Amino acid sequence: MLVVYYRFHEIFHERTLAGYNSRSDAEKQRALEQGELNRQEYSRQLEELQPRLSEKAYRFFTDESLHDGRLLAFSAGDSIFHDIHGSEKFDINVHKVTVEMRVLGSNLDVLYTLNYEKVKSLLFDYPSDEPLFHHEGGHIGDWGYDELTAVDDNYLRHEILFASGTSILIEFKDFSYEREGCEGTRYI
Repeated sequence: MLVVYYRFHEIFHERTLAGYNSRSDAEKQRALEQGELNRQEYSRQLEELQPRLSEKAYRFFTDESLHDGRLLAFSAGDSIFHDIHGSEKFDINVHKVTVEMRVLGSNLDVLYTLNYEKVKSLLFDYPSDEPLFHHEGGHIGDWGYDELTAVDDNYLRHEILFASGTSILIEFKDFSYEREGCEGTRYI
């Protein structure tokens, strides 16, 4: 299931999100129509990227939706999976920049662990220069929208926008994820 995705630098801006949440029926309708056009374009764009992803990773970007999910953890480093108590010693000359995110699905009953390897570039912008629904002391907020694009012939870019205006941009070669059920609900 594809949720409405956006071309972050060309189409998406604060006004589009405001349109979805507007009290004006005309603004809502414009946002919905633009969202459908964006979804169709994004679907075509993903098809072009399919050969660069594993079958499971492609399914993540086409079938899974993290919209309204919550970021639990964000880790990045030269060796975030290194076991300091393990038999392999840390080698300062080996650079394996990796990113891992743990995200609860929108109903808080599924945990996604996203892994990005061979990372070339990374940006975590919180709360951003232009926050959407953020106030000082607030949270990162719900996962809003994300987009996968090609950087060049070798790297892919995953951009994520959160309700607060926080954004994450990761340029990488390899992506994998795990999905596991967990106890939780958005509605108590």
